[in-house]
Amino acid sequence: MAISYESGTKLPMKHSYDGDYSSALAELRSGINQIDEQLIRLIAERFSKVSEVGDLKAIFHLPVEDLQREHLVLERALETAKKNGLSEYLTRDLMSVLMKYSKAAQAKRVRGL
Repeated sequence: MAISYESGTKLPMKHSYDGDYSSALAELRSGINQIDEQLIRLIAERFSKVSEVGDLKAIFHLPVEDLQREHLVLERALETAKKNGLSEYLTRDLMSVLMKYSKAAQAKRVRGL
């Protein structure tokens, strides 16, 4: 079901749903569920790479924390967020959490090798 929007707004036009908002809401939520699944798969893929980085850091006796790299990762994320109309605050929070858990995963790998 395609959704039509009121001119100049992000509000759905009432007549495009034929008064059945529950099915339109279910369809939108289904789309959100699919996106959530994709996000989780991508995060899992990211952490697979993070583990490999941790292994290399362990082999070459490198520190887990790399503030220069963290800065570059955050800057790239903020650029991408801006291009896509995403909040800077959300992006900073999201990347902060990802980097926190990435460093913890790397530290675990470094200690384990």
